[in-house]
Amino acid sequence: MGDPQATTSSQTARPGRPFAWLFDVPAHSERTLRMESLIARLRVLVIAVNSLALALLLNTRGYHVDAAWTITGLSWMYALPVAILQPYKRWRVFQTSFITAIADSLAVAAMVAATGGERSPFFLLYFLSVAAVAMRFDLRQALFCCLFYACTYAVVFVATSANSADAMGVLTLRLAYLFFVALGVGNLAREEEDRSRQIEVIERLHAENTKLMSRTERAARTDKLTGLMNRAHFEKEAHRELRKTRAGGAYVSVLFCDMDNLKRINDELGHDIGDRVLKQVGTTLRRCLRPSEFIGRYGGDEFVVVLPNLTRETAYERAEQLIEAIRGINDGLPEDLHIGLSVGVATCPFDAREYGMLVKLADQAMYLAKRDGGNRVRTANDLRLFWEEIPHTAA
Repeated sequence: MGDPQATTSSQTARPGRPFAWLFDVPAHSERTLRMESLIARLRVLVIAVNSLALALLLNTRGYHVDAAWTITGLSWMYALPVAILQPYKRWRVFQTSFITAIADSLAVAAMVAATGGERSPFFLLYFLSVAAVAMRFDLRQALFCCLFYACTYAVVFVATSANSADAMGVLTLRLAYLFFVALGVGNLAREEEDRSRQIEVIERLHAENTKLMSRTERAARTDKLTGLMNRAHFEKEAHRELRKTRAGGAYVSVLFCDMDNLKRINDELGHDIGDRVLKQVGTTLRRCLRPSEFIGRYGGDEFVVVLPNLTRETAYERAEQLIEAIRGINDGLPEDLHIGLSVGVATCPFDAREYGMLVKLADQAMYLAKRDGGNRVRTANDLRLFWEEIPHTAA
């Protein structure tokens, strides 16, 4: 079942029943919590001003002072816990708002009655209470509460009225202004809530679009089968790393890796098994790398690895570690179909300074490793020695 706080008024209303809208639960949102928090703090501030006025600023002759102080004390007793404990964050916001609205109306009516009725300077509290209600509830609910407030004030006013000639005119003006406040603040609050909901929708759509763009960008950078960088994105990162290396005068090594025996697996066990093995190899190689190193699928069963700040000798050792790491994949394969890894190594600045040439040399060194039986490492320097020996062998 869904959280009743999160339901909208349209979901909670009961069509066909009179005044069903009066019990509609407003949507639970950050705005409702902000409004409750603001009103809770304002309530404490108003009671503090009332206490100061009773104690120092007003001539209390003709007031029921003891009753006024009792009402003020009771107001403190519920206003402070609401402001400090913030029950609207734990309970249902609508119920909390409804309870505090009733408490406010009763406290205001009692305070006005105890401090002179029609002549009470505290009758302005009704305007504050109506505004607070209009800020939190639906406009129709706010107007209904305003009607309740108007009735309580009218009772207090008539009960304490001196039956002067303009008494009814004064009461009519005050009640009319009360409804004007409820109508004006309620409309502003409704517009603000509508804007808040629009902003929430926009933010949600923006988050969804950002997530979609992120997935799209990730898909554009990633090889679908292995989850590694695809060739285009890898080459972009490799060029960036080479530029940084040349600027800083550091080393960077490139490994060109080609799987041994994958074609036989595809032919004898099927391409599904071959794809699974290829994916396992890519995952294993990536796990062997450090955070500063990166790998991409070059094509087919070929991978290229960039190792920043590694010389030829260290890169050779790392390549042997990669060969050793994938041996565990053979545990699930027939003995005559065990895979291996032939690796060629080229290092900047010794062998070349451009990414394209480094890859070419590493690729040729990899083929030299395959020529020597596969599942081993050869470097661009080995390749150079191989080409130097060819004329002597021919002679």
